[in-house]
Amino acid sequence: MTAALPSGRFGMAKNTARRRRSTAALERLESARLRRAAQLERERENERRIDEALGPFAEAAAAVEAIERKRDGRISALEDQLDRKLVELDRQKDVKAGEHHRRCDEVRADAEMEIAEWRQTMSASVRQIRAAEVTLSATAAMLGLSVKAVTALLRDSAHDEAEATSQGDAASAPASSLASSSAVDSRTLRTDGSPTDEGQGGEPPYPDDGVDGVDDGTWSREESD
Repeated sequence: MTAALPSGRFGMAKNTARRRRSTAALERLESARLRRAAQLERERENERRIDEALGPFAEAAAAVEAIERKRDGRISALEDQLDRKLVELDRQKDVKAGEHHRRCDEVRADAEMEIAEWRQTMSASVRQIRAAEVTLSATAAMLGLSVKAVTALLRDSAHDEAEATSQGDAASAPASSLASSSAVDSRTLRTDGSPTDEGQGGEPPYPDDGVDGVDDGTWSREESD
């Protein structure tokens, strides 16, 4: 059987146990306080960091918006400038196209004149060959042309000769009239002052002999050879 402890020693042990429990509770409370204080410090630090981040972010966002507005304005101005340039280019294109067509027409006209001159030479050569009693088909074979092309050259030659004859008749008409008037003298005048019929007759100075060997009948007969 355990011996009973003295009352004094029992009281001291009891007090010691109470102090130990109080110390542990205080330590737990202090630890909780310290954790809370650390948490609050972290929260304050996080808020400070957030505040520090929000300032530059807001500044950057405002700068981006300003840059975008400036970009859109410059792009719009460039598009307007491009539209104006395209309109001007279209106008210049029309002007250049007109100049180009005019120059092409001039080149064609010059070429046509040169071709017409050389065709006159070709027509004269064909007419000379035909005058040597060469048939139309033989002339075409000799020149390496079709009968149709040779016929066209003969027609050109006949047309040119007809025009030359017509121009010659027109040029000689004033001279013929002057010669006729000079032949009228006092011996051929009637009593009333009008000329007699003498010297008015005779053949015309430039009879129309026609075009040798190039009539349509000859062409149609020889084209069938």
